[in-house]
Amino acid sequence: MTDGHIHTRYRTVSASLLLDTLGKSLTRIKDEDGATFKDLGVVLGKSGDRAEAYAKGDGEMGAVAFLRACERWDGRFANDALALVGMKLVPAETSAATDRDALPAITGLLHQVALALSDDGKIDDRELDAMGPALDAAGRAVDMMRDRRRRQQLKLVGG
Repeated sequence: MTDGHIHTRYRTVSASLLLDTLGKSLTRIKDEDGATFKDLGVVLGKSGDRAEAYAKGDGEMGAVAFLRACERWDGRFANDALALVGMKLVPAETSAATDRDALPAITGLLHQVALALSDDGKIDDRELDAMGPALDAAGRAVDMMRDRRRRQQLKLVGG
């Protein structure tokens, strides 16, 4: 590794950036869903004023409110902040995909990636947007296999 190379997964992220990012996500959800701060507060188990403070990044959200938000809005709420620390939130049951679904999902994405790379060796934003559904389907298939592998490893450890 060369000097100055920082592995982003292990970088330090300020609390203010995390709170600001969660607040922006909460505000986006409010706007997209046509909700009020009172509506958000109901989900969070807090008052509308408290939800508004969270949206402004003015307060640290407790674990219960955070988990309620994750349960209701999953990655829409948490993933921008989690990305800052190299993580993402996906539902435990990522898909009803079967083993048979994995092959077309993954090869479909590979095909789209190959097409995008064939012109200039790069995937531009337009091409990435176009492959969104294939990317999501392949991601669900991979997440399903990871979850299955993790469960198998737990069985091996547990005896």
